[in-house]
Amino acid sequence: MYWYYKYPLLLILFLVLFGLGYLGFRSWFPPSDNDSGTEVVEVSGDPIAPVSGTEAPVIAEAKTGKIVSEETPVAPVPPLAPSAGDAESETGEPAPVVIPPEAAPVDLGESAPFAELLALAQKQFDSGSLVASRELVWRALQLDDVVEYGKAWRRGVELLNKINRVLMNTAAPCAGKVRYVIQPGDSLNRIARKKGTTMMALQRVNELSKTSSTIHPGDSLLYFEGTWSIKVSKSQFCLSLYFNDKLFRVYEVGVGRQDRTPAGTFEISTKSIRPSWSPPGREPLPYGHPENIIGTRWLGLRAIEGTDTSIKGYGIHGTIEPESVGTPSSAGCIRLRNEEVEELFDFIPEPSQAKVRVTIVE
Repeated sequence: MYWYYKYPLLLILFLVLFGLGYLGFRSWFPPSDNDSGTEVVEVSGDPIAPVSGTEAPVIAEAKTGKIVSEETPVAPVPPLAPSAGDAESETGEPAPVVIPPEAAPVDLGESAPFAELLALAQKQFDSGSLVASRELVWRALQLDDVVEYGKAWRRGVELLNKINRVLMNTAAPCAGKVRYVIQPGDSLNRIARKKGTTMMALQRVNELSKTSSTIHPGDSLLYFEGTWSIKVSKSQFCLSLYFNDKLFRVYEVGVGRQDRTPAGTFEISTKSIRPSWSPPGREPLPYGHPENIIGTRWLGLRAIEGTDTSIKGYGIHGTIEPESVGTPSSAGCIRLRNEEVEELFDFIPEPSQAKVRVTIVE
C-alpha cells in the first residue's frame, strides 16, 4: 500500500520543483524584447528600426552582417528632453528640465549693468540733461565687458555722438567748456589764436552767425579748452575723436582700397577749405571740378615718432562720393562725408597753434 502512494507524490514533487526552477530561471534571464522574430541591426553605430522580412532592395550593410532594406528608416532619432513630470534622479531630486537650443535667450552682446546705464543715459538725454547723460554713457563704455567696436560699444557711441553733437553746436555748458569775457579790441580770430581754438568752433559753440564776426566787449564766449587727438581704425572704418583723452565723437570713414592707407603715428600738418587736388601726373584740379574728389575740407598728415617719413600726400578729407564712406575705396586717404569733415575740421586747431596727434591702426 505504501508504494501505491509513493509514485504520485514523487511526480507532484517533481512538477513543483520544475515549476520553481523555471520561475527562477526567468527571473534571472527575462525574455528579450525582440521575441517577435524580427532582428534589430545597427548602421554606423546609430540605432535604427527593426528589419522585417521585406524583399525591398538592399541599401546598407549592418555591422553584424545583416542587411537593411530601403523601407527601413536609417536616420537616428534624437533623445527627447525630459518633461517637468519625468522620473526623479537617483538623489531623489526632480530630474532637470533641458531647454531646447532654440528656446535659449538671444545674446545681445550687452551685460545687464551696461543696458541699465545706457537706459538711464537715454532718459537723461530725452529730458535735456546732457552732462548727466554723457557721464552715464562714459561709465557704460568703461565697463570691463564692453569691447571697442563691439555691438554694445557702438550702441553707446551712438548716444554719445548725439550728446556731443549738441554740445559742439550750441551754448549748452559742460565740462571742458570755458567762459571768456570779450575785451576791447578783441576779435573772433584773436580770441581763437589766444585760446588754441578756431573761429569756426567759436561760432558753432556760441551759436553765432557764420556770415558775421561781430562781437561786443563785455559779452562772454564759450570755448573748448583742452587737447584733441584722433584714432583711425582701418578695419572698422571708424575715426574716433578724443578730447582730453576721453572719447568724444566717432565718425564713419572710407579708407584706401587694397590696404593703401598706411598705419602709424601722424600729426595734422595742414588745413584747407575747398581744396584743390593734384592727381598723379596731372595739373591741379580746383575745388568744384567734377573730377576733384576731395570734397569741402582737407586735413594733411605728416608722419612722426618712428613712422616712415617718406609717407607723404595722405590726409583726412571730405568726398563728392558719400556712398564710398564705410568702404575701402580711396587711393589711401581717409574719407568722411562733407558735413562731418566740416565739423571735425572746425574743432581741430591750426597746426601753428597746437599739435593734433593722429594714430592709424589696422
